[in-house]
Amino acid sequence: MADKPEIDIALFLGPAHSEELQKVIDAISASASFAILESLTDISFPAPQAGEIKLTEWERGRLFAEAFELRWEKTGEKFRCVLAAEKEDWKWPQADFELKKSFTSADHFLQDYFADAGREEYSVYLWPETDSRLGRQLHYACLDATRPKTSPNEKSPNAKLQIKRYFDAHGRLIFWRYKSMRWES
Repeated sequence: MADKPEIDIALFLGPAHSEELQKVIDAISASASFAILESLTDISFPAPQAGEIKLTEWERGRLFAEAFELRWEKTGEKFRCVLAAEKEDWKWPQADFELKKSFTSADHFLQDYFADAGREEYSVYLWPETDSRLGRQLHYACLDATRPKTSPNEKSPNAKLQIKRYFDAHGRLIFWRYKSMRWES
């Protein structure tokens, strides 16, 4: 019987209490390239290093880069937090506390279902920043440094989100993570 193929990400469950999770977010945000933050009434795409991300304002969010994704969501009084990190590229950021001790390995969840052929990367277009159907304007601030210059007559570029998905041997989606964002004209 052949061995199961090795999955290329490490999966960790993070802290459930807001104080500890806030420390984790503060430590990891410097390594993140992109952020998507959500509350009941708002969504934001800030540059992660531009300012503090406060859990009291953003009950759900993702910090991500090519090498990792940290996601959290408030459930009742606690949070559910997951870190997915590329095994080849991930290095724990330096922090004033033992960051790794805030997490518990959850690799066994993926290993039980993972099939080597079940990986793919794909991209999706995000809402245009000025689409009137949204009832508000979006600002992809985490992409400001790479925003193409356009003249008033040119169509604005579209933001694209790159996602990596994992499937089981039967083709069912078992996990996904965000990898990057970019402009596309």
